[in-house]
Amino acid sequence: MQWSEYTTAERLKTLRSGMTQEQLAEAAAVSVGVVRKLERGGTASLPSLLAIASTLGTDIAVLLGQQAPRRSMDRDERAALRTLSAATHDAAIGIPADTEPGTVTELRAAVRHADTAYWAGRYTELGTLLAALLPEARARYDAAGTDEREAAAGLLADVFQTAGMAANVWGSRDLAYAALTYGRQIAVQAGDDLREAHLAATTAWVNLRDGRTAQGFALAAARAERIEPRMSEHDPDRLSVYGQLVTNAAVAASRGGASADTAREYLSQAHAVGARLGSEYARGGHAQPHGPLYAATQAMSIAVALSDTAGALRLMDTVRLDETVPLATRARYGLDVALTHVECRRWDRAADTLEAVCTMAPGWVQHQMLPGVIISRLAGVSVGRLRGLAHAAGVPLGVR
Repeated sequence: MQWSEYTTAERLKTLRSGMTQEQLAEAAAVSVGVVRKLERGGTASLPSLLAIASTLGTDIAVLLGQQAPRRSMDRDERAALRTLSAATHDAAIGIPADTEPGTVTELRAAVRHADTAYWAGRYTELGTLLAALLPEARARYDAAGTDEREAAAGLLADVFQTAGMAANVWGSRDLAYAALTYGRQIAVQAGDDLREAHLAATTAWVNLRDGRTAQGFALAAARAERIEPRMSEHDPDRLSVYGQLVTNAAVAASRGGASADTAREYLSQAHAVGARLGSEYARGGHAQPHGPLYAATQAMSIAVALSDTAGALRLMDTVRLDETVPLATRARYGLDVALTHVECRRWDRAADTLEAVCTMAPGWVQHQMLPGVIISRLAGVSVGRLRGLAHAAGVPLGVR
């Protein structure tokens, strides 16, 4: 049964999960009678529906069945997303922080902590960290003298980038675009072309998650051309950002943003940059590292997108990931492996791989669409095991 086939009442009951009607009403600032009326099959005003959808960490199209849920969020994550949204916009406006901000060095350490939480799938912790980091980073930037202005600007831009990444994984695309735009504005004001390009790379990735593949390709390709390193240049920061851009261009092209040949052309560049780096490296130790292993994981994703099952099977036999690749990236590679097993009708191996991903990255996997696709195609697996996988992957009823 598809999500659209359920009634609004049934969808609302599923979406509020462990929340009571009273708790939902209080959080959404509507009367409990409105919630009860909806769950009895009644209607509500548009403002009430918008408030309820926002409180549930989703949008009105999901609530009304026009779009399936893009993620599975618990109450703590919904609260963290609301707090993150307020902190992001407040920091952009420059609303003063209530506390004395730490030094640039102290706040940089906190940014690294937040980055680690993101890649480990600890999203509730990440939301808490960012809610404190954003106002402090803004306050440090506003108070910075000439000698530390550049460092403070870089810090604030990086916090906005992590906020955009967090909003993206939670499916809040508007917030992700806003956070990344705020960060790019700070980077441009500081004359930091490399950070601006890095934020553009993340924006292109949000485009991909938003189904805007042509826009994602155009943005990544344009910024890659702008910062392309010379053959004699060996700055790892520039190489890493350039590698991210050409990789994102390749992935976007493979998913309809451009031609298959264009995807392969950009993927070749991504491999070349990875080889020049020699190992996984992230600009300033921040966000997605680029290197030979990351390029290989994205080659797998592109092979799957282009229905190149033979190529995907070859990669499965040769790619060996290690701890230098972030957990979320390894987990995504695992989903591509599972999908390849499905294409080859290796039902048990696909189920085993998906189960391993759910065990390895339980927080991350519940915010991905691909597990639901894989589960829906596991024709040769018992119903009992499918239920267990659906529960572990956070696939809502009716979305399978």
